[in-house]
Amino acid sequence: MITIRSSYHPIDVAILWCDLSEHEDEILQVDLLQPGSLRKHFPQWPNLHNYVECIYDAILSGELPATYLGQPITSDSHLHRVYYSIRRTDLLIWFVRSLPDQRPAFLFAQNADHSGCVSLNAHLAKQAELDYALRSLERLQQTFASTADEMAALSTLNDKLKARLESLGVPSETSEAMQNRLIGAMLETTLGKNQNGKQQSIYSSQAALVQAILLRFPGVDGLSKSTIDRRFADARRLIAQVKRG
Repeated sequence: MITIRSSYHPIDVAILWCDLSEHEDEILQVDLLQPGSLRKHFPQWPNLHNYVECIYDAILSGELPATYLGQPITSDSHLHRVYYSIRRTDLLIWFVRSLPDQRPAFLFAQNADHSGCVSLNAHLAKQAELDYALRSLERLQQTFASTADEMAALSTLNDKLKARLESLGVPSETSEAMQNRLIGAMLETTLGKNQNGKQQSIYSSQAALVQAILLRFPGVDGLSKSTIDRRFADARRLIAQVKRG
């Protein structure tokens, strides 16, 4: 009967892999620190040596995680590699990834029906996708937080600029619209005709009124002809919209 263990030494894996559990005591009596000792003492079981070397190669290449006396493997521990320890889970994953055609009985149930189960490869692939999605979500959350901070800073700056403009007397859109209504109403009253059709102003037209303003206030900032014409046009257009409802 195969006993499930949580970890194995490389020689343990090779013995179980070769199905030589009945000869375990005999095999372990050999000095495994001597290179080629397994091939020398057990020529009848060539795979025993081959499998051990295969495991060592996988460990040293980083394909198969292992430890030495509970610590990470270093160059100093290579002389005592027979004492490497491999977790059952890591060993199982290594077989699935690197030796998919091998199914040692001590790791894999031989007669179990796995038709309704998710394969380890599929599980690992899904796990990798999930890890990537979580990392992407974390990056998006960081980007969102940074953008939110920038928007908050811009909103604060906008409030400060509004307050600054108000303190300087710069009209807002609302106050400018009110000014245009007032200007438009004054133009309609000044340049318009009364109920009897009589001209109410000494100025015969808007152009004459503009000319009079320029003559009375020469060189005043904001009272150039182009500025006055534009403001008057905006004001008359707005008051016409108000009259139409």
